[in-house]
Amino acid sequence: MTETASRDTCLTQKHQCPCGDDQCYIDEEAYEDDEFTEQFGPAEPSFLPGIPRTFGTTKIIPPPYVGQSFQNDDEALEYYSNFARNSGFLVRRERSKGNPEHPLGVYKRELVCHRAGPPLPVKSGEENASKRVRKKKPSRCRCDAQMVIKKNVTAGATHWVVVNFSNVHNHELLDRNNLQFSPGYRYISAVDRERILALAKGGCNVNLILRALEMDKGVKPGELTFTEKDVKNFLQASVSINPENEGSELLKSCKFMKEKNPDFRYEFTSVEANKLEHIAWSYVGSVRAYTVFGDVVFFDTSYRLHAYNRPVGVWFGIDNNGYIIFFGCAVLLDEKPDSYRWALQAFLRLMDGKYPQTMLTDFHIGLKDAVMTEFPHTKHAFSLWHIMSKLPSWFSVLLDAQYEKFKAEFCRVRDLETKEEFEHEWDQMVTEYGLNSDRHISLLFVHRSYWAVPYLRSWFFGGLLATGDLSVKSFFRGFVNSQTRLKDFVEQVGVAVDFQNQAGEEATTRQNHQNFQIKTCLPLEEHASTILTHYAFEMFQKEIMTSTQYAVFETSRDTYLVRHHLSSDGGHTVSCSPSNEEVSCSCKGFECSGILCWHVLRVLSLKNCFLVPEKYLLHRWRRESSLFPKSSGYNYRTQALRSLASIIIQESSITKDRFEYVQWHLSRLLNHIRDMPAADEATLDLELSSTFDATVDVVPARTVTRGRPRKLKGLTKTAKEMQAM
Repeated sequence: MTETASRDTCLTQKHQCPCGDDQCYIDEEAYEDDEFTEQFGPAEPSFLPGIPRTFGTTKIIPPPYVGQSFQNDDEALEYYSNFARNSGFLVRRERSKGNPEHPLGVYKRELVCHRAGPPLPVKSGEENASKRVRKKKPSRCRCDAQMVIKKNVTAGATHWVVVNFSNVHNHELLDRNNLQFSPGYRYISAVDRERILALAKGGCNVNLILRALEMDKGVKPGELTFTEKDVKNFLQASVSINPENEGSELLKSCKFMKEKNPDFRYEFTSVEANKLEHIAWSYVGSVRAYTVFGDVVFFDTSYRLHAYNRPVGVWFGIDNNGYIIFFGCAVLLDEKPDSYRWALQAFLRLMDGKYPQTMLTDFHIGLKDAVMTEFPHTKHAFSLWHIMSKLPSWFSVLLDAQYEKFKAEFCRVRDLETKEEFEHEWDQMVTEYGLNSDRHISLLFVHRSYWAVPYLRSWFFGGLLATGDLSVKSFFRGFVNSQTRLKDFVEQVGVAVDFQNQAGEEATTRQNHQNFQIKTCLPLEEHASTILTHYAFEMFQKEIMTSTQYAVFETSRDTYLVRHHLSSDGGHTVSCSPSNEEVSCSCKGFECSGILCWHVLRVLSLKNCFLVPEKYLLHRWRRESSLFPKSSGYNYRTQALRSLASIIIQESSITKDRFEYVQWHLSRLLNHIRDMPAADEATLDLELSSTFDATVDVVPARTVTRGRPRKLKGLTKTAKEMQAM
């Protein structure tokens, strides 16, 4: 009834609570800021990814409206599907416009009711003569309910906008309580999968498993989000896997890749009878990227291969354009501290012994101990997103109606300026909500130095501290599914890296053709725009624009107090020594982000500094540090021209004069190009095009394309020559 979901995954989020209680688990899949779903067993044709399938509670979803904006088409599909579930119908992707060759790719989608379109034709009697066919009423009845979305690119930012919405159905809507039996909403969560496997190993048949799950959840028979057939399919898929044989096949795959490309790196350990214990690997481009951007690393261990009951860990970083970089991956036997210690040791060997300055991880006690042992001089912090994802499981039921207010207060206290303020406000918050004896609130406070912002200001995080997009889930989406075997896992990761690498190179090329917009006309801003990438310059520009609202008071020689012009107290202390170009601020903004804070920029402006001191324009944020473009072959030229054509279309279609000007010049340019040689005569055009060879493995996490042109001399010269013709 709905389109096949191509992004099902065999990766599931783990739910072990760091408090150590075996009866306490984390339901991170319910965290609404990062909802996603997984298929199980044989793929059903109507599963839609990203749709939360919870039927125990009612959440009102307002109807979509024309002009409503979404970050991507998946987000729009998820919203419309949630609305449809509450209303009593299912959603199907219908027509789309655009293709990979189009400058905008796919730029329009139609999402329709599952009963849209004319009835499907019935097979003829001759075709059905050899088999009995059950007569049933056609599902489709030309229903006009739909939501049409269109891609919109404004100032380099891409988003999808609702251009048409109709909620008029010509059929009866389904009972919401019966929607769970529709294939489009049947779903087995990761927690239920683990429970099913445990009961099956204990000798329970399918009927007993269903009764046990109904008792666990306190629901009536038939109210689970999956059926008996779904459980049978899941168990059948799980039984058909032989982990030991798959492990040996995985090692063979790694050895083959090593023979194919000697620069491919992997580490592994095995136990009795050559049974695979742990394995970690990286690609040559990833190692090269780590040498430049390995100052901050995010080690995400929050997912596992459920069919093999193995945790998966992936190392990520961030480059100077704000894109996520893949450094390496590991599949471990278990989640014990020794396993994590081995993973960290292996990662260090893969990266030629270079330690990161900062490492972010999930809130996991065993992993914390491993990092402390193996990376003693690396600052370890817990990802703020992972902290926030645990709050619903810990406090939503306990606080009930007060939970949302508590969460807002938690975020305010988390981001306070000083440690003293944090501890004082924390005590007040805990007392106000009656959480003094709660073990989770105590656990958070004991580990406050790993996640509370006042304790982390002196360490560099490069924007990764609060990110939620940086995850195994987003990286593997579309490349690893419920049918992927362990023996194919390394190869599939390589395919994912290659794909994201190409997308990252194309996005970076588009950035290079975007112009900076100077907003303050201050020489400091103009100087920074000539050195920093667009991503880094945006951070710098935000700081320098904010600095114009701050007043400066000299307290002693080369020491200044900077505070908002409407404030009569508070502020931050800035030390500035012009002789040796040394500046520092008590807010520690530069230390945390690598970009000068507005307090320092305000002082530099008043002291008639027209250039940003060289040491405060970090190499990792400069344009020359970019990993892209590094190639000049056919693929790169195609991507670069496609990106440039997209920008030309956007700019030239605004007015008639622009259109006529561009059309005239492009016509002459095309004639000139056709007169040029069709092949390179002097050089042989060779290009490495696979991760297993020598590409830089970068995974883009930003959909916004920004930047300014870097190398347009050749194009400019050609245009001038044509004008002279």
